[in-house]
Amino acid sequence: MKPASRGPDRSREGPPTEPAAPSTASDVASQIAEQLPLRRRRLGLAFVGLGVIALAAQTLFEWLLPYDSGGLMHLRRWLARPSLSPAMLAWGWAALCVLLLAGLAQRRRAPDVLAALTGLALGSAYAAAGGPSPAVAMLCLVGVASLGWQVRAGGGLAFLLGAALAVAAWDALLSDFPTLWIAAGVLVAMFVWIDSRHIRASDRRLFAALEERDTLIRDLDARSEQLQAVERARTRLLASISHDLRQPLQAVRLYAEALRARPDLDPTARRLLKQQVQAADDAVGMLDQFSEFSAIEHGMLVSHPELVNLREVLERVAGGLQPAYPKSRLRMAVHGRPTWVWVDRSQITRLVQNLAGNAVRYSVGVPIEGPARVVLAVRPHRGGCVIDVVDNGRGIPSDKLEAVFQPYVQLAQAAEASRAGRGLGLAIVKGLVAQLGLALAPVKSRLGNGTRFRVSLPSTLMRDAPMPRTVTGVPITARLDGWLLALLDDEDAPRLALRAALESVGATVVEAESLGRLKRLLDAQERFPDVLIFDLDLGADQPDGRAALAELRQEWETPVPAVILTGRVGARSIILPPQCSMLEKPVALVELVAVLNRVAPRTDLAL
Repeated sequence: MKPASRGPDRSREGPPTEPAAPSTASDVASQIAEQLPLRRRRLGLAFVGLGVIALAAQTLFEWLLPYDSGGLMHLRRWLARPSLSPAMLAWGWAALCVLLLAGLAQRRRAPDVLAALTGLALGSAYAAAGGPSPAVAMLCLVGVASLGWQVRAGGGLAFLLGAALAVAAWDALLSDFPTLWIAAGVLVAMFVWIDSRHIRASDRRLFAALEERDTLIRDLDARSEQLQAVERARTRLLASISHDLRQPLQAVRLYAEALRARPDLDPTARRLLKQQVQAADDAVGMLDQFSEFSAIEHGMLVSHPELVNLREVLERVAGGLQPAYPKSRLRMAVHGRPTWVWVDRSQITRLVQNLAGNAVRYSVGVPIEGPARVVLAVRPHRGGCVIDVVDNGRGIPSDKLEAVFQPYVQLAQAAEASRAGRGLGLAIVKGLVAQLGLALAPVKSRLGNGTRFRVSLPSTLMRDAPMPRTVTGVPITARLDGWLLALLDDEDAPRLALRAALESVGATVVEAESLGRLKRLLDAQERFPDVLIFDLDLGADQPDGRAALAELRQEWETPVPAVILTGRVGARSIILPPQCSMLEKPVALVELVAVLNRVAPRTDLAL
């Protein structure tokens, strides 16, 4: 079965990036310039409509404005309707005006003809609503309502001129001494001047400010896209650096462990090899810090909760720190009963490691009587529990208690502050606390008397202890005598180093740089390998480790156990097939042997 063809391998370039979103800044100035006159027109017409109804409503009560019956008498004579009452005339006029106002308000662009007709109808208040006083009141209402939309194609000027013309015409027709044409002309000139010199000038200033704001928003969007592109490039760079540096570190560590496994090695060489392994572990620790802090900073950290014994985590962390120092310099202690919680194992372990490592660095070498002491404790607290990390070191100044959680902050008096850290340990702790839903208590510290860090776990994470498992009798051995292992890695240095390390503990290793070559080599073997050890990223011209594993299992029709090795950042979120474990490079030989025993227990060794 041939592997499916694939495009270029982008696994080492970090996570895929999404295309940049288009700018969300819209041209607000142009939108407001279009919508503002429309809103002003509708508001003004509604205001005039209320005025029309108020004038007509005077017929139901006592007339508030002086009523001139001359218009009513002329209309009775012209229409031959002697029974025409003031109420009938006023409400008929009001109904006509309201219909015209509603039609004008409905239009997105007010035609001058309709606006002028509506103005003429409103100016007819002279004849329909009681003479000059209602006419002047209506002309003032129309003038106020026309402000803000007298521009060309707005219709406001035609609306105002129509009302003024109607008022002047009815006054000339019905009055013996027509004078309202003067008042109408003055009012029209006044409202036109207010609109052009104040309303439109204010609008121009507003639109200019909005256009400037739109320009600034577009510039900020462009800069934001540039910054996001830089952040994506930095993420890809960190992922690439982390992957590419883990490969040689894996080789260095495994070669050193292979040499340490030789029984004829003299003590001096064994000590130097141990220091070499420690140096490689320190380099990996710094890589892990940068990678993890980058993931926290970008919100890319993913948690995989499981049942975890906090007492066991504390013991493992203490067991990893104590061997680096003699008992005369450092004494680690662990207190507390087994406490089971539902949390991501690797992240809670990293949190405790950073707190404990920080305590050790700032305690070892302090001029006090006796060795430095660091206590790791888990205690019940308010339905949940707390993790305490206490030391007897120098302490932290009161003005630095908050600053120590900021990235790249280190206290200068640390005896070993430069070792295995760059001021990111406590910043990562703060990020992990937020990621896991925990709480960080205020730091308690006294200069010269040590420091206490406390992390609180809520009751929702507490779990009962699991049922004890039945012992199977299958031994876990530190050697791999009789094991047949298949190793696939496209890079020579880490592959050959891993082969040397596995052979140093008794395993037979069949290794290759490509899946096709590995198949040919395995065809010559008399049995299936006990475990497949595949690198996750196998180069551009072949499938990745999971696809290669699936292909072999399908061809052999046998679910051979497997271990996937990777130097990729964020690989824990990858879904693995059954009977498969994943380890991040560089991996210690003892850890790899333990995982091999777990995924493929050799029952024949117990016989």
